[in-house]
Amino acid sequence: MDFETFYDSTYSRDKFKIINTNNNGSCCYDSILKLLKINNKIKPNINTKIIQSQAVNWIIKNKELYLPNYNLTIEDYVLYTHQFDNFNDYIETYKKYSGKTYENISHDRWGGIPELIALSYIYNININIYTGKSYNKKKNKIIKGTIINGKPRKDFRYQLLLNTTRNEFNNTYNILYIQNGKSSHFVGLIMIT
Repeated sequence: MDFETFYDSTYSRDKFKIINTNNNGSCCYDSILKLLKINNKIKPNINTKIIQSQAVNWIIKNKELYLPNYNLTIEDYVLYTHQFDNFNDYIETYKKYSGKTYENISHDRWGGIPELIALSYIYNININIYTGKSYNKKKNKIIKGTIINGKPRKDFRYQLLLNTTRNEFNNTYNILYIQNGKSSHFVGLIMIT
């Protein structure tokens, strides 16, 4: 991809303000939670455990729902994303964090695209998931965008990774997916007008 095409298909670093989230394995839920609170869509006492519990319960109830954009059912997408052998393992593991029997198992509570799809349906919102990219003009190629101390570098651009767009939902929330080696993180984004 040449620089002009890259530039025209991405947003500048000034398009969004980053809303930092938890680093304890619940950043996916925390990014949506903070955006819901900023937009006064939920009560102030709602927390990431409640948001995650809602997503898991929706996934259980709708596991047979076919997702045409992914050519998978919710159940298949969950197994693919979280690498469980069967759906009952997902339920058992994720109920530990969201339920009253919470055990401190941070590595088993992370959320991904299936949970974001669930939250999209639950709160009637579209969720755009961006990733950060930059363009190396010397090598004529796209490279990973860098965020330092919660701020994007000058050459950082937001590139749409995917979305949960549903025509019947009018509200759109934006989040940024950051991948650093083997770890990944979500933060909320507020569009600057």
